[in-house]
Amino acid sequence: MLVKTSFDDFKIALWTKIATTVAVLVFVSTLTLSYFFPNLDFRLTLLITGLVFLGMPHGALDVYIIRRILPSKKLMLIGLLIYMGFAIPILFLWPIYPTACFLFFMSYSLFHFADSDMQDSASSVKIKVIEFLARVSLPFCLPMMFHEKETLQIVKWIQPEVNLTQLKSIFLVLGSISLFFVVIHTFLGLLRFFKNLKEADITFFEPLLISTLFILINPLFAFGIYFCFIHSVKHVVNVLLTVKIPSPLTILPYWLIPLSGLPVLFYLHSVNQEILSQRIFQYIIIVLSSLALPHALLIRFGKSKRLIK
Repeated sequence: MLVKTSFDDFKIALWTKIATTVAVLVFVSTLTLSYFFPNLDFRLTLLITGLVFLGMPHGALDVYIIRRILPSKKLMLIGLLIYMGFAIPILFLWPIYPTACFLFFMSYSLFHFADSDMQDSASSVKIKVIEFLARVSLPFCLPMMFHEKETLQIVKWIQPEVNLTQLKSIFLVLGSISLFFVVIHTFLGLLRFFKNLKEADITFFEPLLISTLFILINPLFAFGIYFCFIHSVKHVVNVLLTVKIPSPLTILPYWLIPLSGLPVLFYLHSVNQEILSQRIFQYIIIVLSSLALPHALLIRFGKSKRLIK
């Protein structure tokens, strides 16, 4: 087979159901948002629906990973408390030390994205290290390299107290290192591809495609596309491959809780657009950033124990 999937045991029927359902939900939601909020940028409506139907479920699945690690209800409750315990310090420290917390958030997010998105293959340790180094700085460093003004505006919008201007040289060095390893990783992937066409795997192109995305597209939309339609999709598929979920309906409570806040935000946006673009949006980012730490730690633990791919 010319293209070898990373999910050899994944049922095509299940993948078709997932893809079809998500596509329909995103399409209907995008049209609905465009109709009721015509002033919203179409790209933004697409990313919002991607966040709702891919980004949020991607985080909600953590409950099932915890359940697999701690099968009894009592232990699972303890696990959830520990999970939230990692988020609470960041939640309270962020307003006091915004720059330090923002940089800390960037650091563990970069590690998590690279660690979580790496292909689960029989590659050598050397190839895996090269792939990790190729991925690790792409989501944050490339926007600073190629879209500095827009990126700084987004950071200021998220957290006005944070100023990354003095750190530009660090972002430039880290981004350049990642691009160097993207080239090396792509070259080695091409060698393996032409060496064994019958079992060829083109997934090695992904770091190159992600790099192109962040180089060519506005950083906000580039990150939204990457997070919703690459990172979250891969994570959802990986979890479905390895974690037994009784029914998709059991995810609903964990998905509806964050979803319930969206109508309020859209109403506030329709009344006064400045409200959404100031404090409320900043608080949302702080909460999501705080939850990203236990999520990253849980996924690392799950991968180390082979509980997820």
